[in-house]
Amino acid sequence: IVDMLPAGFELENQNLEHAVKLTDFRIDGKTLQELQGYAKVMHQEYRDDRYVAALDVRWDRGHLFYLMRAVTPGDYRVPPPYVEDMYRAQRRGVGVTTDSVKVLPR
Repeated sequence: IVDMLPAGFELENQNLEHAVKLTDFRIDGKTLQELQGYAKVMHQEYRDDRYVAALDVRWDRGHLFYLMRAVTPGDYRVPPPYVEDMYRAQRRGVGVTTDSVKVLPR
């Protein structure tokens, strides 16, 4: 799975010691690990312009979570997520997204 970030945003790298951790967040009283469900993440990367994850294909549903922060004010287009089978590249899909996002100055 590749989720490109809109310009003006950057990822909070969970591999860094000083990063805000996803384990600190709860939604409706549930941890993000509980909400992730059956998605078994085998590998994830926090790149400058995208979040990349490889999942165990034996699991067919679940959610992925990552944290990003707004760093530059402006109006930006939001690219759609992309997924493909690593071994069968003809099996791929492009997701749906919102058209744009506006980051306001402080």
